[in-house]
Amino acid sequence: MNKRENIYSLEGFGKVFRFTVSQTFKNKGYLVAFVMFVLVMTFMGPIQYLSQHTSQSAAEDSLSYDPAKVEVDKISIYNVTTVGLQVDDLTDLYMTDEEAKEEENKAGVSKDKVVVLEPVEEIDYENKLADSLGNKDVIVFIKGAETGYQISGVISNDSKVEVEDVDGITETVKDIYEVKRLENSDVSSEDVQMIFSGVDTNSVIEESNYVAEENKTVSNINYMFYMLGLSMIIFLVVSMTNSYIITSVTEEKQSKLVESILVSVRPMALLMGKVCGMMSYVILLLGCGVIGSNISNLVMKNVFEISESQFNNSGFNFSIFKDFGVIGFVCLLLSVVLAFILFGTIAGLFGSTCNKTEDIQDATGNVMMIAMVSYFAAIGVGAFDKDIVNVIAALLPPFSFFTAPVIYVTGRIGIAVLIVSYIIQILVIIGVMRLSAKSYRNLILSDSTTPKLKTIFKSAKM
Repeated sequence: MNKRENIYSLEGFGKVFRFTVSQTFKNKGYLVAFVMFVLVMTFMGPIQYLSQHTSQSAAEDSLSYDPAKVEVDKISIYNVTTVGLQVDDLTDLYMTDEEAKEEENKAGVSKDKVVVLEPVEEIDYENKLADSLGNKDVIVFIKGAETGYQISGVISNDSKVEVEDVDGITETVKDIYEVKRLENSDVSSEDVQMIFSGVDTNSVIEESNYVAEENKTVSNINYMFYMLGLSMIIFLVVSMTNSYIITSVTEEKQSKLVESILVSVRPMALLMGKVCGMMSYVILLLGCGVIGSNISNLVMKNVFEISESQFNNSGFNFSIFKDFGVIGFVCLLLSVVLAFILFGTIAGLFGSTCNKTEDIQDATGNVMMIAMVSYFAAIGVGAFDKDIVNVIAALLPPFSFFTAPVIYVTGRIGIAVLIVSYIIQILVIIGVMRLSAKSYRNLILSDSTTPKLKTIFKSAKM
């Protein structure tokens, strides 16, 4: 190495940057990946929503009871409890006369198909009733049990009645019986309505969540999802570019092209030109994906008239970037950029140690291992949500690259801790860049076997 050479010089950075960007978009693999990612971002939300909506509609159709769609010849109610039921009480079980007249071929359940049988004390009478069922008949038995009462829908062995219809009939009779039972116990109609209005179980939450929701801050459940969202974005950014940087450095090293490049381009400029060139590709990729996602949201909302609440969280969720205002957006985006610079520089440094194609896999695995550990640690921090853990995760690299902004925007740490976190992150990046500047030329010109990490540090001292 020329002792007079400024190892931190960025001379030739622009050339390498432009070359990296142009080569990236000339690469068919990266071009296809770009197009596919944008298309997935654009159409994932509508496809996922329509799929969920279709499944939900099918589930609701199977659970709801519509007398106009049920094909039976007769529904018999055999009630041996003290709560009396009459056909007129079972209006939810059959169509009105007007509705029955509108049905073609007398389809559906009309009033004349519903019969309430008188209780008989004869032994085995229930079995006789069951044995006498036709293949399109249903009988509902209501009788007492040790814990209250029991309602059962019974059909013949060769029945042509759909099981879903039998369930619907039984549930409808049960609901009617519940109301009738309470009315017989002198419970007012208002109280009956209150009883059957149900309980909002979503409000039964932990004390910390309750306090968070009351104070309009982010509860730990949402905190975990925000943490998952940002860490996933950073992990995707790192994984998409890590392989390219390492492969590019290795190919230049194998072809001896790097020896010619280093005549006019400083080693630091060569490395950072590649990193920043790939960063521009990723930023453009994410930007186009977000635009496509927002366009699909607008189409679903304005063309198909689907409310935002229904469409929310469908597809890849970038809501974290808009849920916390301009300051939150800047903090989150800054962390993505800093994480990219750190892992991109590390990828270039590990790439300079590769002497053959087989070495690329090991180098890529080393970088991805660091990213993956940080990713899972961030998810763990989001799930654990303890003050001391949040502070440590926000200050300790490399975890802080994945966690610090989310911890801040959700109110777990103050601005002072976030600033300290960013200072530490920048110092780490500077340290890695200094190491790269000192060792990159020696490593990339070396033909020796793949160096270990300790050899990288040794090379920096040469």
